[in-house]
Amino acid sequence: MGSRTYRAEAIVLKTLDLGEADRILTLLTRHFGKVKVIAKGIRRPTSRLAGYAEPLSHATYQLARGRELDVLTGAESRSTFRAVREDLDRIAAAWYVAEVADRSTAERSPAAPVFDLVETALRHLEAGHAPALVCRWWDLHLLDRTGFRPELGVCARCGEALREATNAWSPYDGGAICTNCVDSSVAGLPALSVRALKSLRYLLASDFAAASRLRIDETLERELERHLRAFLHHVLDREIASARLIDELARLPRRTPASV
Repeated sequence: MGSRTYRAEAIVLKTLDLGEADRILTLLTRHFGKVKVIAKGIRRPTSRLAGYAEPLSHATYQLARGRELDVLTGAESRSTFRAVREDLDRIAAAWYVAEVADRSTAERSPAAPVFDLVETALRHLEAGHAPALVCRWWDLHLLDRTGFRPELGVCARCGEALREATNAWSPYDGGAICTNCVDSSVAGLPALSVRALKSLRYLLASDFAAASRLRIDETLERELERHLRAFLHHVLDREIASARLIDELARLPRRTPASV
């Protein structure tokens, strides 16, 4: 029989308060996949583990196997992502990453590639990279790692190579649609600009260090967001709730540093 206790490097994806003092944590672990655990007494003022039971906490957790839920018994912090928590745009992007990761993984199934992507996205948000760029890089690489890589090289309908022209985007077909198929389609499809297609290809082929060199203006940013959000909606078969906060923040007047 294996040990009743084990250690797991994990990031908290979400939490659910239980009773008066307990909390259920959804952990994405590096080695054990997604695991739900109970943190007993964590909401009491005297709890020494309260700081490790918040969404986006990154720590090594000490866990005890339970009959239904494993139990949190200890933790050692790896990162607090303090800068992310102090900025509305970055925390909204981080919640988006956590929600999509949660929706894209099954409990107790191996998920090391997804864990690595979540940790990378949060680390680059912490470093101050543009939240929209981090999210689009995250979207594409998550889709790739989970077997839903969008077709960007040839038409997802007919298989012909895509020309440098305004093509179309179809999550239902699995990616980009060529001009010939668009012309023969009775249903309207959103346009996929040449810049957007090239940017999607570049982001998918790049690690984040290379991706961070891509310059994206507001028009391109919105197009990439629209296409990838639609693709994820189709794959996940549900809306991404945290995306609404990103939309609300985008509608606010652009914030400028206070004058000295």
